[in-house]
Amino acid sequence: MSEEIKKSKKFSRRKFLVRGGVVLGGTAAVVYFSRTPIRRKIYKVGSTIDLPTILTDDVPTFWFEVLPDNTVLLKSPKAEMGQGIFTGFQLMAAEELDVTPENIRVVPGATGNSSVDMTGTGGSNSTYSLFDPIREVSATMREMLKLVAAKKWNVNAGDISTENGTLSHGDESMTYAEVVGEYVGEWEIPETPELRPRKNFKYIGTEVPRSDLEPKVMGEPLFGLDQELEGMVHAMLVESPYIEGSIKTLDSSASEKVPGVLKIVHEEGLTAVVAENRYSAEKGYNALKIEWDVPKVWEQKDIDELVSVKDASSVRVQKDGNFGRALKNAENKVVSEFRTPLGVHAHMEPNGAIGHHQGDKITVICGTQMSGNMRMLLASEFGVDAENVDVRVQFLGGGFGRRCFKDSAAEAVRLSKIMGKPVSLFGDREQEFQNGYFRPNTHHILQGTFDENGNLDGIEHKFATGDMYLTNLPVPGLPALLAADIISAGHGVSLHYTVKNRNAEIYQRYLPFQTGIWRGVGQFANTFAKESFMDELAEKTGKDPIDFRIDYLKGEEEELRRFRLALEAVRSKSNWNKPKQEGIGRGVAMSEDRGTIVAAVIEVQEIEGRIRVTKVTHATDPGVAVNPGGIRAQVEGCIMMGISASLYEGTYVKKGKFSATNYHQYPMATLADTPEIDVIILENSDRMTGIGEPPIAPIAPAIANALYDLRGERKRTIPLLG
Repeated sequence: MSEEIKKSKKFSRRKFLVRGGVVLGGTAAVVYFSRTPIRRKIYKVGSTIDLPTILTDDVPTFWFEVLPDNTVLLKSPKAEMGQGIFTGFQLMAAEELDVTPENIRVVPGATGNSSVDMTGTGGSNSTYSLFDPIREVSATMREMLKLVAAKKWNVNAGDISTENGTLSHGDESMTYAEVVGEYVGEWEIPETPELRPRKNFKYIGTEVPRSDLEPKVMGEPLFGLDQELEGMVHAMLVESPYIEGSIKTLDSSASEKVPGVLKIVHEEGLTAVVAENRYSAEKGYNALKIEWDVPKVWEQKDIDELVSVKDASSVRVQKDGNFGRALKNAENKVVSEFRTPLGVHAHMEPNGAIGHHQGDKITVICGTQMSGNMRMLLASEFGVDAENVDVRVQFLGGGFGRRCFKDSAAEAVRLSKIMGKPVSLFGDREQEFQNGYFRPNTHHILQGTFDENGNLDGIEHKFATGDMYLTNLPVPGLPALLAADIISAGHGVSLHYTVKNRNAEIYQRYLPFQTGIWRGVGQFANTFAKESFMDELAEKTGKDPIDFRIDYLKGEEEELRRFRLALEAVRSKSNWNKPKQEGIGRGVAMSEDRGTIVAAVIEVQEIEGRIRVTKVTHATDPGVAVNPGGIRAQVEGCIMMGISASLYEGTYVKKGKFSATNYHQYPMATLADTPEIDVIILENSDRMTGIGEPPIAPIAPAIANALYDLRGERKRTIPLLG
């Protein structure tokens, strides 16, 4: 609760309301930093930042509704895209509301009737950023109900007990629904009470079924693609299949003759086929005859050359000691290069939105990770007040960062304005593969130096990448101000090992197509390079890879202690120290992602001529486990996505286009690739951190290290199987 809410005494609505801004943790600043040492300080903040929850205060926003059947509706300011956060929110609210989790129903919020989180859903911050706000609002609501019951019974509110959605005092009792249904006066909002300590938790930390399991299995219309509005028409957006391509000539005569096609829109940078139904829109789209203007025919070699570490300006984000001197004086050194390819999100539900323009009001129905940002941009583009833009968030059929930017909402609203009707604008699979945005390809050069005693005394990591974040934000000049995407693409570039001389630099590149956030952001590529390299350094010394890592994680700092505990956990659970069977390769890797510590041991085998990941032992330390079942599911999902991206995935540029147009050209892991998985949940900190992305980071290097253990060949390019 904000201070404004705590000081408020009266509120005259029968639904429970929170207004005011809640800002927790983190910091945000856009300042010009020209000096490298200051930039390094900003990077250090950016790489470990707790993304804040910033809840809107421009309109009344509802958190809870008590329904007549005594269930409680919680409208989430965060989007559900398969990560299971709604189940965790149930547990958090139930803890302070004194309602069983199954009697709390969590639904996606809309900007018109619920709180909006301007930071969106991403950065693995959904649960930890709302851990306090949800419990505070729940506790305050509980006390509000007590005050009403106390007046009715003429007793002290402190003498009233609550349990399972019922208030009791002696022989008197009322359900929450009865209190809300009978009361017609002004609600008195008390000071937020002290929250219950961790030792008294009844629900947080328990294993419960996912709240959205049944509706998904039963096929309820939860996703944006399922939704309809009365009088709605359908549209397909025309986008160039060529990089930097634009329409030179357009012949729509055949398209206009397709039954059901209503209009071919071609004006001011917007080209689309609008039809009565989705089928007709697709038929009309395919009937268009277009000549494309392509200023340059890009090839993959151009992209690789552009994203390369070479003589050019870089941003130094870590400098300890003097690596240059260590390199000059080294008795021995190791140098290696690594590359990762462009990646596609490849989620199940194509991107799109339903837009409805009605004078000074706009309604958008879609799955988005950034409803607040979408509302702000739509209000600006169409010249309406932000409170008149209602973004109704749906369940997302996959996100992974794809639904943060480059959505279809503005185009859908613009088409609705043209047609005078609601418009459903969703792309097809080919458009998603060709015209979405991509995880940028990367290039890494790492060097390690050893002193005369054979000790590692220097590590350097130089990293070239495309942008993920800066150019996607509506902040003019931001790329020039920060010089490199230190928050997303550069995430994980720095080195955690306690080596005297450390140097890390980012070579920022801008590609001729849109690149953006992908699960794990830069941590995925950076951990692949760093942790593969650590195995090469361990081999140079002849030491066991886990022992070698622990040797350079010495110190009393909490992070170093948690690293050691995670490595020891996977060492023990994987039977690392016991002899392995013939034909098994085994590798290890670890990482840290915004405070969450992870480590993995992976085994690979060659089965019927094909490399298989056969076992994964994975330790994740998010500090505090709200929903262990949800954590386990997230880790398993990260493992499978990591296996897929490590072994198979990548799209490439050929003759000005992207090579993958659909799943048949973008190989991914299948059920047959599922290994034995052993998830270890650690809680070695009192501070809660995120879980959605961190577990993916060690998968690629652990597989690469296992492949070396099996075959004696270092794989330094993803996908590892070519």
